[in-house]
Amino acid sequence: MSRLRRHFLFCAVLFVSAFAFTAALAQTAPRLDHTISIADAAKHLFHFKVQVSNVTGQTLDISLPSWTPGWYTIRPYAANLIKLQANANGKRLPMRAIDKQSYRIETEGNRSFTIEYDYFANNLAVNGAELTEKRGYFMGTNLFFYVPGHTTDSPSTVKFEIPDTWRVATGLKRAEGKNTYLARDFDNLVDCPTVLGDFDEFTTTALGKTIHIVIDPKGQISPENAEKLKEYVSRVIESQGKMFGGLPYDEYWVLFVTGRGGGALEHENSTNVMMPSFPPDPRFAVGVTSHEHFHAWNVKRLKPAALMPYDYSKEQYVSELWFAEGFTNYYGDLHIRRAGLNTTEDYLRSLGNKIRGLQSVEARNWVSLADASIITWLSYGGGAGSYANFTTDYYNKGELVGLLLDLEIRAATGNKKSLDDVMRFLFDSFYKKGKGYTGGDVEIVVSDIAGRSFKDFFAKYVNGTAELDYNAALKHAGLRLVDGKVVEAENVTDQQRALRKSWLGE
Repeated sequence: MSRLRRHFLFCAVLFVSAFAFTAALAQTAPRLDHTISIADAAKHLFHFKVQVSNVTGQTLDISLPSWTPGWYTIRPYAANLIKLQANANGKRLPMRAIDKQSYRIETEGNRSFTIEYDYFANNLAVNGAELTEKRGYFMGTNLFFYVPGHTTDSPSTVKFEIPDTWRVATGLKRAEGKNTYLARDFDNLVDCPTVLGDFDEFTTTALGKTIHIVIDPKGQISPENAEKLKEYVSRVIESQGKMFGGLPYDEYWVLFVTGRGGGALEHENSTNVMMPSFPPDPRFAVGVTSHEHFHAWNVKRLKPAALMPYDYSKEQYVSELWFAEGFTNYYGDLHIRRAGLNTTEDYLRSLGNKIRGLQSVEARNWVSLADASIITWLSYGGGAGSYANFTTDYYNKGELVGLLLDLEIRAATGNKKSLDDVMRFLFDSFYKKGKGYTGGDVEIVVSDIAGRSFKDFFAKYVNGTAELDYNAALKHAGLRLVDGKVVEAENVTDQQRALRKSWLGE
């Protein structure tokens, strides 16, 4: 046998062995399959029956998450557990708490057993759960147990036993059986907010993909406005999809859940949007939808390295939220303009408001974007200092840094490249290759695409606290900042007009 043939045979054996080892790991991962029913809707109690299988050890640890990805705050979800128990062959298995959200079950040699518990769900929030006699709603991080070390390698099923008049709205994949769904792993399971009840559901399409729009409770939108909403959502999603060359999912769910204050959260193929009631003009529901949908690329697939994999047990510090959230803010607004749902004047007026907002916060002189990302755990989602002088708002300043980068890249390349190219390159070179990025990676990609170094830009505006030089960037589009308003400059050239037209999709 020649050396070359021996080499190929050796590589083939290694490949087969690695595949078998990976398959063996998947087969030995404990599996949790869930049945969710209603214990007492008037008392806000779900009932869970979890079939645990593929257990190999003498003990099995289970945990509830302590936070919800995208909502950077620690919450006592496990405090809502009631009557938690594990049973095998009609016998209770010993169980003890090992921390505030985790339990250790003595398996007594059983490779399979059941876990049962009630869950008190009376928190209608983007990262919460609620059950009433009229509806159910939850984020899976509240309710579902996981086995530490197995959040990415164990599929599960979820079956809902609900009233016949109720339906299910969720991004989970449908499985065989009534109201039964499949999750590829725990990350997927808890990434799909779910609405149960009698709601309005409309469907539209974007670039050949089905988009579901749910409004709960039903009866809040007229047929005429429902058609407008479908059109607006479709146009924004198509604008974003064309930027990336397609949509990254099979179908998408927009879940409008009303009855409390505002808020929204991003997911791989859905978003849950909270509002007191659905607005009379559906255009007012599209801005938040645009932001959350852009997250389908930015942060749900293209992730900071510090979020890979998710650690549900404690704070997970990441210094790139200015990119994950701030740049998403930038593109959420920009695609409303590019989709033709507002005018250039509207967009520039909003831009001026955001500049004035940042300039009114003294903390911009003390807290960098990178540091604001790290310390977000102190104030995310409300409470003292969220958008006051305690910290810099990385949504707002991150969006404005994205604006400056976009205009500077366009100017440096004669409008042949833009921040769009940066986003596409990062998506292809990091997400599609299973890698997370850092702020340093973003700087390198921006510099490579622009053909000049942006080291000083990132040092001043991302890692430092220098004042943003708005006019230096706005001039490339024939604009200037005057008394906190973005207006057209004098003597605008054809080149500046062409750049502005390309940038805003005019």
